[in-house]
Amino acid sequence: MKRTLCFILALFALWTASGQSFLEDVRLSLDKGFEGVYAKGDSLKVYAEVAKETPALVKIYQNGYFKEQREVCLHAGKSEVFSGSYDEATALMFRLADPANPKDSTTIGAIVAPEDFRPGFDEPKDWRKFWRKQLKQMRRQKMEVKLTPVAIPGKDSLDYLCYDLEVNCITARPVRGYLALPRGAAPRSLPIAIKAHSAGRMTDSWTKANVKAAVKLAKSGSGAIALDINAHGILNGQDDAYYEAIGKELNGYSSWSVKDRESYYFNGMFLRLVRALDYLCSRKEWDRKRVLITGGSQGGAQSAALAGLDPRVSMVVVDVPAMWDTGGMLVGRTSAWNKPLEREGVDSPAAKVAPYYDAANFMRHYRGKLVVNVGLIDLTCPPACVWAVYNVCPASSKLMHSCAWKGHSGKYSVPGEERGEMKKRMGKYLDDAIDDYLR
Repeated sequence: MKRTLCFILALFALWTASGQSFLEDVRLSLDKGFEGVYAKGDSLKVYAEVAKETPALVKIYQNGYFKEQREVCLHAGKSEVFSGSYDEATALMFRLADPANPKDSTTIGAIVAPEDFRPGFDEPKDWRKFWRKQLKQMRRQKMEVKLTPVAIPGKDSLDYLCYDLEVNCITARPVRGYLALPRGAAPRSLPIAIKAHSAGRMTDSWTKANVKAAVKLAKSGSGAIALDINAHGILNGQDDAYYEAIGKELNGYSSWSVKDRESYYFNGMFLRLVRALDYLCSRKEWDRKRVLITGGSQGGAQSAALAGLDPRVSMVVVDVPAMWDTGGMLVGRTSAWNKPLEREGVDSPAAKVAPYYDAANFMRHYRGKLVVNVGLIDLTCPPACVWAVYNVCPASSKLMHSCAWKGHSGKYSVPGEERGEMKKRMGKYLDDAIDDYLR
């Protein structure tokens, strides 16, 4: 009766409130704080802090799948909404929602024994043979390079050069992006730094190569030969009509039906990366030692591909990387984007092709340095999948940074001011790693 009365009163209070969202009203936290990482057998507690008595629906997800739901009454102050422990690797999400509007919610994540996760796909026996053949065919084509000077806005034009770069490739489209570097750089004085882009609509700013981004990367550390590469080999600096047309042509490319290894869309995307690096390494300014690649989401997939295909890569810095364990479904958890098994089935051609493009099988061959950011409430690139790939990578050094409130890309399940602080903290991990390596 008391519990029922709590819900009736609290629901009335919510209905007559000023319209604030549940996210703004309820603050979730863990007893392990920011990173949310637990060992086997650790006590795991989730707390909710509210200003006044509030009803809530608690939904619990384990390894990406819905597990249970229950109603709770949150009392003013701090309330415990979950307590438990786990004896095996487990990724958890706790979502508190407004019973009157379940879509209005706030979420926090935790992960137990992440070092025990392993990828769903094994490496195919002919994985090396397949990719060696792809690279050999590509390199048979004589390289042709077009460099078109591009204006740099502001004072950076005094110290840096920028070019619209195009390099031919056997793929449907050539390598395209913006190349930037310090003016007057001496031979063998600069590392190489490549930025790979996230997926999205072709009209979205984050899917396009960008002059400012290329110059920013070129300014990192003590300076670099920086390439902001377009994932699709499309033209730079075009009007909206061009990108809208390309968007229609490539609509849904990540979920196009998979027929065979050679025609898979990501074949061209990954080969262009190697072609780009072949050109960059031919430049006299390269120091012959350091090659860094960085990217988020789909850019993380591209980073893994280049790192696994080309031993010249010596540093990988990624944020919520996609295609890191696309076979997670085979071992009892949701798979990473682009989720070919969920989409086409475990007996489909996709199930046979996907292992050749899964980040796990690229990163198994990478021995440089590695820094990764992961979000514990990311459903696009689930944390268990990212950790599974991280665990099988024999990197010379590696660091994983996690955040219990971080979703995919820039999404955080906390109110505005705190969200800004978390984004700044997670971003600094990556920026510092890039700066330190390029210094």
